[in-house]
Amino acid sequence: MEHITKTVDVPLTPAAAFRIFTRDIAAWWPVDTHSIAAGRGGLPSDLTVEPHVGGQIYETGENGTRATWARITRWEDGRALGLDWHVGRDEAEATRVLVLFTPVETGTRVDLTHAGFGAMAERAAAMRDNYDTGWDHVLGRCYAGRCGVVATA
Repeated sequence: MEHITKTVDVPLTPAAAFRIFTRDIAAWWPVDTHSIAAGRGGLPSDLTVEPHVGGQIYETGENGTRATWARITRWEDGRALGLDWHVGRDEAEATRVLVLFTPVETGTRVDLTHAGFGAMAERAAAMRDNYDTGWDHVLGRCYAGRCGVVATA
């Protein structure tokens, strides 16, 4: 099963781009459409990234309950974030997300790779297609917009 690759250039240092992606995730992630609570007709009250290998990304519901999205498998501040990604699924069904932050002349190139869909069996193709368009919105519009990139299309 083919993996997904998305790239966006942002006019920030790698350290600033990484901080926005991780520590400031609640300020740009579209929780109204891309969260567990949204799938149930609500909104989470917060979105948290625990900044270390073994940490989690999780949303906190209005009633205080936590719903885990991912486990952090790689944390290189300003350089790389690796995730076992399982939003709304059992952790045993996790796919893999790797986000790299590379300095370029105009700021930082952010490369996101999402792989491991083969483990989803008959749901793999549909899930991959859903994430392919989802990452265009989440990374290409929401994250890039928070970083100061103006969409031209």
